[in-house]
Amino acid sequence: MHPTLSSLGLPDLLEDPDALGRLTDEQLDQLASVREEAADALETDPNNEEHIDTVYLAHMTLTSALFLRALMVDVQPQALPPGAVLARSWNGGQLRLVSKADTADMLVPTTTLDVLNNSGLPAVAEPELSFDERPVRLLSLMDIPEDDEDSSDEFFGSFWRIAQNAFGDAICLDERADGVVVMLDKEWGYYAQQFVNTSIGHFLLCLEAWRAMEADTGDDVDTIIETFERAVERIDPAALTEGAFWSDCLDAIEEEED
Repeated sequence: MHPTLSSLGLPDLLEDPDALGRLTDEQLDQLASVREEAADALETDPNNEEHIDTVYLAHMTLTSALFLRALMVDVQPQALPPGAVLARSWNGGQLRLVSKADTADMLVPTTTLDVLNNSGLPAVAEPELSFDERPVRLLSLMDIPEDDEDSSDEFFGSFWRIAQNAFGDAICLDERADGVVVMLDKEWGYYAQQFVNTSIGHFLLCLEAWRAMEADTGDDVDTIIETFERAVERIDPAALTEGAFWSDCLDAIEEEED
């Protein structure tokens, strides 16, 4: 294993959420550098198990740390109206209500259930998201080897998939984190987590802000993007932390503009 990872306390660090959340910016930069270094080495030696393990550990540690950072943001998100009122601010495709029977087994806050049952979810929404008709336990959609069932049940058992993107990454509600919206990366076996929003209601508000940005026909692109960024910051400040879904979406837009 790479000496930098050992100095940070890996692999044991991955089992200590408090320590992961306390990693400094410098340490996160170190993790990113190690990941890139090992990934470059794999291009010339793709079967090198040491490089494979190093990439995996660095990536999982980095994504987990950034996810925990978002959860620990001090600034509170926007207060949500009741689900039925929230639906009135939605101007995208028709929202589909989720029945109470389909949410009966979900261990999430009542505000999350209210949004699902009284506001609903779209069938599709930009950026390139396709929604399930009802939340589905992610574990039920996965083919888990028998010798990995216990650990997989422990990790994936709390996730309810509500949507997926064009790459097959799963957008889920996490029971263990009070219904936080998280994206699980398919390429990494759904183990790599990315913070999306504090709740499903805040997710809908950010999706509507994205729709409004794309519908804006103004000539000043920078102002349009800044308006979206301010909207997300007002709705859910944690969604703009480093490595979060909406932060990455903004980075992608800015790269396209450059």
